[in-house]
Amino acid sequence: MLASLHDANGNVTVPGFADGILPPDPAIAEAIEAAGFDAGRYFDEIGARRPAPLPEGTDLLARQWLQPTLEFNGIAGGYAGPGTKTIIPATASAKITCRLVRGHDPEAVRETVAAHLRQITPSGYRLDLVEHGPGNAAFSLDPKLAGLAVTEAILEELLGAAPLRVAMGATVPIGGVFAKHLGVGTVFFSFSTSDEDYHAPNEFLRLSNFRLGMNAWSRLFERLAAT
Repeated sequence: MLASLHDANGNVTVPGFADGILPPDPAIAEAIEAAGFDAGRYFDEIGARRPAPLPEGTDLLARQWLQPTLEFNGIAGGYAGPGTKTIIPATASAKITCRLVRGHDPEAVRETVAAHLRQITPSGYRLDLVEHGPGNAAFSLDPKLAGLAVTEAILEELLGAAPLRVAMGATVPIGGVFAKHLGVGTVFFSFSTSDEDYHAPNEFLRLSNFRLGMNAWSRLFERLAAT
């Protein structure tokens, strides 16, 4: 049943899963082409074996930034203690999450996955679905947002190059909450770099990035106050 949710290349195959998806900001596609992303180096740095054939950097970024996901966070069933037992498991379970993209409806995605699993449940088995929270729509910033242009100008001043607009397969639901309930866009203006292992056991922040952030934020407040 779980294997039926993806094809051989890892693409989600649930009927209706992609319904409602909106095209991305054209600047994102331009950023993917301009990034010069090295797929081989990426796999080396995260400690993963390079797949064969190695994907193009642009293809890998497009997959990470622009495509929704359906993943298994845990699969359980049968005897898992020390030694062996030749039993037939009475139950099995899987924890599933999905990372959505612009235009996706969390409730609709949940129902399409549930409907697919119900349809393929074999005779003699019972499927129990347990929901954990309502989920949240993907957050996408208006490319014409005035505050975005201000932050980009500040970064170019401080770093000497114009920043790339990117998409990100991350879980930051507060942006969607602000958009839904306050009707405002949220610019994430952070200064931790990927090699600083944020959210990892050895997370750290360089003092140079801390000072850069303080400088940038002070300029941002000053510019926004004058806008």
